[in-house]
Amino acid sequence: MHRRMDKHRCEIIGKVDAESLRLEKRRSQFILRNKFRNIAGNNRLGILWIVLEPLVFSLVYLFVLTVLRARLSPESIFVGITLFGILTTSIMSGIDAIGDYTGGLRCERIRTRVLIIPMVKYRIIDAICRSSPVAIILLFLLGSPPAGCIFFVLCSMVLAVSCEGFALNFSRMIHHIPDLKIVIRYFLRFMFFTSPVLFPLSMAQGIHFHANLFNPFTYYSESTRFVLGLESAYTDFESLTFSLTMGVSLILAIRGFYKIDSFRWELSSWS
Repeated sequence: MHRRMDKHRCEIIGKVDAESLRLEKRRSQFILRNKFRNIAGNNRLGILWIVLEPLVFSLVYLFVLTVLRARLSPESIFVGITLFGILTTSIMSGIDAIGDYTGGLRCERIRTRVLIIPMVKYRIIDAICRSSPVAIILLFLLGSPPAGCIFFVLCSMVLAVSCEGFALNFSRMIHHIPDLKIVIRYFLRFMFFTSPVLFPLSMAQGIHFHANLFNPFTYYSESTRFVLGLESAYTDFESLTFSLTMGVSLILAIRGFYKIDSFRWELSSWS
C-alpha cells in the first residue's frame, strides 16, 4: 500500500492493511475528542452548555408565550425550538468546516474518511445531548408517550447529519465570499419565525402553509409532533411534495460529505 498525492486528492493505492486501519481509527477518535475540547474551551460548564442551551431557550419562549396567552402547548414549543437549534448549529458547522480540514492533525497525509467519520459522530452526539434532556422532560414531566420521545431523539440525529451535509455544499462559496455567512445567519433568523418552530403548521394558512411544504424542517417538526400526539399538519402532507423535498435534501446532504475531499485538497498546500 502507498499514497499518491496531488492537488486534487490523497489516493490510497493497493489494499489498506490492518495497522493503517487501526491508525485511522485512532486518528478519528482524536479528532472527535478535539471537537469536544474546542467546544468546552474556557467555559466552566464546558460541553454541558450543549445540554443546557435548548432547555434555556425553550423555557424562555415558553414563558414569553404564556404571558402573551398564546394557544400553544409546551410540548410543541420544546420540540420546535430544540429541533431548530440543532438545524442552526449543524448548518453553521457545515459552512465553517472548510476553515480547517486537518481535524487538529497538522498533517495532510490522512484520508478524508478519517475526517468525515468523527464529523458525523460528533454531529450525532451533539444532537443526542441537545434532544435527550428535552425528551426526558417530555416523558416524565409532560406525560408524552415513550415512543414519541424516542422518535424525537432519532429525528434530531437525522436532522443534524443531513443539515451539516447540506451546508457543506456552500462552504467553498462562503470561503470565497465571507459576507454570505452573515446573510445565512439572517436567513436562519427569518426561518425561525416563519417555519413551524413556535407553532404547528396547522396554524398557518395560505401561502405561508404551502411555502413551508417545501421546507425540509417542516417534516421533521410536524412528524415529531404527530408521533407525540400533538397538534400537527402531518396528515395534510402530500406524498409527492414530501418525497421531492426530502429526496432533494438527502441528495444534497450526501453530495456535501462526498465533496469534502475536493474542498479539502483545493485549500491544501498541494493545490
